[in-house]
Amino acid sequence: MTPTPYEPYEAPTSDSVLLSFDGRVLEVFGYVDAARYHVREEPRLDFKSGRFRRLTIIVRSGRHHTMPYDADRLPGLHAMADLLARSVAERGRL
Repeated sequence: MTPTPYEPYEAPTSDSVLLSFDGRVLEVFGYVDAARYHVREEPRLDFKSGRFRRLTIIVRSGRHHTMPYDADRLPGLHAMADLLARSVAERGRL
């Protein structure tokens, strides 16, 4: 499935954490609590690999949210990162 900004896209980071993006809001479920990041905040995903794999959601203001991810979930997470980048760029053109 190729995600688009017009249909919800979900990508688990692990068995207990889910990222969901509907083209306007990135939501995190299952890691401590739920969190929401609006596309106007320009969220992006940053990946750290190695012994301790970490995914960090970073917004324009510098606020960030870091969580571990499973290596086998990386393709779906990269698709989420691409979708976020396209949505942020599209919003900038409006």
